[in-house]
Amino acid sequence: MNNAQTFSKDSDQYAKHRPQYPDELFAYLSEISPGHDSAWDCATGNGQAAVSCARYFSHVEATDISGEQLQHGIPHPKVTYSICPAENTPFANQSFDLVTVATAVHWFDQEQFHREVERVLKLRGVLAVWTYGYFEIEPEIDAVIRTELLDPIDRFWASGNRKVLNGYRDLALPFEEIDTPTFIMRMEWTVTQFLAYMRTWSAVKRYIAELGTEPVDGFETKLKSLWGEPEKTKLVKMPLFLRVSRKPA
Repeated sequence: MNNAQTFSKDSDQYAKHRPQYPDELFAYLSEISPGHDSAWDCATGNGQAAVSCARYFSHVEATDISGEQLQHGIPHPKVTYSICPAENTPFANQSFDLVTVATAVHWFDQEQFHREVERVLKLRGVLAVWTYGYFEIEPEIDAVIRTELLDPIDRFWASGNRKVLNGYRDLALPFEEIDTPTFIMRMEWTVTQFLAYMRTWSAVKRYIAELGTEPVDGFETKLKSLWGEPEKTKLVKMPLFLRVSRKPA
């Protein structure tokens, strides 16, 4: 199963179960952008980041290579969805004040994408890329998830996922980097919501494709017993790793 297949398969589940990025992130990106006319959300998936950008920008172009993902794009009057690769777009030179890539830049041809960003960004425009790390819930729950799921699926993460697991520390940027604040993702989830989120992972899908069994099923009962009441919510925290660079004037 290649990378594109993992995101196209059960694409409706991404729209339903992927965590939301904090509002503070988009307020910050708005503050550091040179203008607010237009933004490009690249590899938009279901448009989660694009719709958040639309609170601050007059128009947002949201692109993805997966038509299946775009079928579940969140409708918004200021967001235009289109199928398009990250490295070669139809947009005019110096079109955008901001380019965002949420949890996807690790799949791109970095050199070609950087050339395209330099072409379409306005002078002093901003490129912001981010991803998020493993969650924290409660020590006992975290330990069970580590031994019962994270360790068994570890070899099924693709090379791009390793950049995520590394917090994008080794990711190259095309322009001078900007120091950024720290952001934390916080979700109040039931155990059902949390299990559904884990089933969207590409490594879980590759595990199923190769071994024919569903790894989340194997520890679901144990996790539910630790969680307590099925409708009880718990705070799930994830660190957000943000890298930002600005095109020179």
